[in-house]
Amino acid sequence: MRKKMNIFSRLGIILLILCAMSSSVFAEVVSYQPSAWAAEKIVISTQAGIMPEGFATLPYTANITRLAYCKLLMSTASAYGYPLPTVNENHPFTDTEDINAEQAYLLGLTKGTASGIFSPELSLTREMAAVMLSKLRMLFQPEYYDNNHGWDNTSLDTLVDVQPMDEWQTQRILKNYANDGTHVSVWARSYLTDVYSRGIFAGVGGGILQPQGNITREQAVLLSLNLLSYCKELRITLAGVDTCVLPAPASIYITDSFFKGDVELFWNAIPAATSYEITISKNGTVVYAARTNDTSLDLRTSSNFYDPATGTTTTTNTLYESIFGSDKQEIKASISVVPVNSAGMPSIFFFKREFKILPWLNVNEMLYGDPAKSSFANTAEALPYLKSISVKAWKRSSSGSKTTYTMTLLVNKNLAETAKKIFAEIYNGSEKFPIKASAGYQWRGGTSQHNAGAAIDINPNENYYLGSDGSIKAGSLWQPGSNPYSIKPSGDVVQAFNNNGWHWSPDMNWSNGADYMHFSLLGR
Repeated sequence: MRKKMNIFSRLGIILLILCAMSSSVFAEVVSYQPSAWAAEKIVISTQAGIMPEGFATLPYTANITRLAYCKLLMSTASAYGYPLPTVNENHPFTDTEDINAEQAYLLGLTKGTASGIFSPELSLTREMAAVMLSKLRMLFQPEYYDNNHGWDNTSLDTLVDVQPMDEWQTQRILKNYANDGTHVSVWARSYLTDVYSRGIFAGVGGGILQPQGNITREQAVLLSLNLLSYCKELRITLAGVDTCVLPAPASIYITDSFFKGDVELFWNAIPAATSYEITISKNGTVVYAARTNDTSLDLRTSSNFYDPATGTTTTTNTLYESIFGSDKQEIKASISVVPVNSAGMPSIFFFKREFKILPWLNVNEMLYGDPAKSSFANTAEALPYLKSISVKAWKRSSSGSKTTYTMTLLVNKNLAETAKKIFAEIYNGSEKFPIKASAGYQWRGGTSQHNAGAAIDINPNENYYLGSDGSIKAGSLWQPGSNPYSIKPSGDVVQAFNNNGWHWSPDMNWSNGADYMHFSLLGR
């Protein structure tokens, strides 16, 4: 009986070993598939030699770690043909001796997360990725950097702290092209702006950067493909890829007002592009298609036509009128921009932006009824332009529970629908931000946007107005994170207003202070 037991025990052990071996083999051959939107780009990245060995053995949709990103960047550098540094025995980090992390350190792409700490398994944020990507771009393209600094590609000390652009450039680009540019950490601002302005690093749509959000493995591969294509498309062509993969513009800036009398479109240049294919749609129908060498399209332009038969010169309609017509109407428009390479091939990457064109000539006509008017003289003049709206909001009890109630506001009649949309986004946000008090139109005299119903204050007591000297001008506190009624800089309230073109006072750098309760269309 004991012999039979031994035989069965041995058989069981053998089966367990075989199962373990088969599981191990299975683990080695598992290959994950990317999302549908990324599939073609992943294939091209593999052909171009960007993908590190074994990259597909983890889900493409998982957040990429710092170490995995370093492997990806070192693989991208090799595909570019950039010489990687030799790693010595003086390891810079105590928590990893991985060659990719150490090479990234020696190239100046990262200092780690603390002295001697790399944090290899920490999920990478979007702004962390942008910083390393920008520094690698500067190594690939030293001629695009200010040569007055005199740095060379092997000097760690100079490259680590190099800024790709100055603060003025950074502020201008983030203000014009991003809705949440103020949420980028100071240490990442110029680097993220560098790769964003070049189309290498794209936002998540609508001018939203989400700098503190994580980045997935497939998104990281696309960043590397964009970088290689931007810096040297020939490397991809030589790898046998017969598709144009120039990165698309990261964003399209449309003149602030979006009015029919003031529509000009700008996008960032892609150096390897020889031209751009432009497509404009009106209410879902394509109404304009052209190829241009410029990086802007001014719909306000007109041209003179000389008729030799009559000897007279007439001015043609503006490009805006030839595309959209001259009727006074609100238009749902969109523009897509596709970079074209030297062979005349349009890229598989493109940027599309949807926007509304308002039927007024400018913001003055929308708010005050007259293109040349910039304010109301008194309350009586303002009243015909106001409208009362009802919106849902969250009410917080003393116990902390929240219930829905209806709040009314008086706003400019031409901003009523936008205001409703803003409060709907706040109400549906994950914070369930509670509103105990809010004000739209209030006659305050002077240049206040409240006079026109184009400004809204929220929870004025818990979001004070702080003067430039630090004194409290209105309200009593602002304690985001601890006081539930205080507005968080990167929270649902600020995001909802920014998404709809409104501005939060602290983001506007007022010379007379910061009004944390105050949002306005014009940032005043």
